Amino acid sequence: MTVSNENLSLLLLKARENSVSYVRPILAEVGLTEQQWRVIRTLKRDGEMNAQDLAGESCILSPSLSRILNRLENEKVILKKVDSKDQRALNIKLSAKGSRLHDRVAPKIEKQYKVLTQAVGKDTVSKLIVLLETFSSRGKPNDDG
Repeated sequence: MTVSNENLSLLLLKARENSVSYVRPILAEVGLTEQQWRVIRTLKRDGEMNAQDLAGESCILSPSLSRILNRLENEKVILKKVDSKDQRALNIKLSAKGSRLHDRVAPKIEKQYKVLTQAVGKDTVSKLIVLLETFSSRGKPNDDG
């Protein structure tokens, strides 16, 4: 089977949409977007980090991340502070409220991913994870053209 780059990109988007559709209702229930959840989940996993690292780890472009962080800060889900060594850098961490929100939502999300895993098969999900990790780490374009 021949897969063009366009087909591959579309298939990856369809797979992403299918997996996210399992958790979108849970996020909507608590008033979170998928991107906000990625920020919360990343901060819970990695702890305090600067905005640039958070953007990379949560796969959110910096301009979008700034808006997301402002909203989460206004809702007291995160805390932002200027880095003591670099006044231009921001360090972000979950607030106690943000941590409680994560701990309340994460089990519901995990339950939905178990439903998805049952629907497509544990073996399929395990193989897909390995393939996507390989693809993500090796599939980057090189700089020399």
